[in-house]
Amino acid sequence: MANYLKINIAFKAPKEVESEIIKLSQEIGKKNVSYFILDGINFYPHITIYSSVFSESNLSKILEVAGGLIKKMNNVSFKYEGVGSGQGFISLNFNCSNEIKKIHKELVEALNPLREPLTEKDLSDYNMVFNEKQRQNILDYGYPDAMDLYVPHMTIIRLKDAQVADSIAKEIKWSINDFKADNIVCYLMGDNGTCKQIIKDIK
Repeated sequence: MANYLKINIAFKAPKEVESEIIKLSQEIGKKNVSYFILDGINFYPHITIYSSVFSESNLSKILEVAGGLIKKMNNVSFKYEGVGSGQGFISLNFNCSNEIKKIHKELVEALNPLREPLTEKDLSDYNMVFNEKQRQNILDYGYPDAMDLYVPHMTIIRLKDAQVADSIAKEIKWSINDFKADNIVCYLMGDNGTCKQIIKDIK
């Protein structure tokens, strides 16, 4: 997909939250074999709103559409719900409030017509086994966890041993129960759902 970009439009958490999750990612990564470790340079902490594959020629339109929707957004509240794990991923999960749900839905509906047609094979760089609903979402929205499957989360790390990841997730103590995010960033994605480069700070 040489002329295409895999893009993630995501909430950016406050610096103190990012610092803590990077610290946690690096602590886990020192003791375990991982696919990536957050550092805020090569792998950015983020809370995905919507991601898919787009033609590079559509980038300015994507940023314009996303920017227009996001102008209405102010200090979105996030409430911590717990640590999740699966297929080696360890993540902080947040409550999907009506406000967050609305932002996600509006962004998906606005950008979905601009994306490329995708199948499960096109997202092989996630290195995941998708379930039936996720496969349908890839066809419908170009993003496996869109709409009814959307859970706002911040991935801490992905370990190569999924059982170890599940065990570690049960032991994690996270102390920041709520925060507000007022920044949205457009990232270029890498393997395993990572965000590896900032394309534009939209807001």
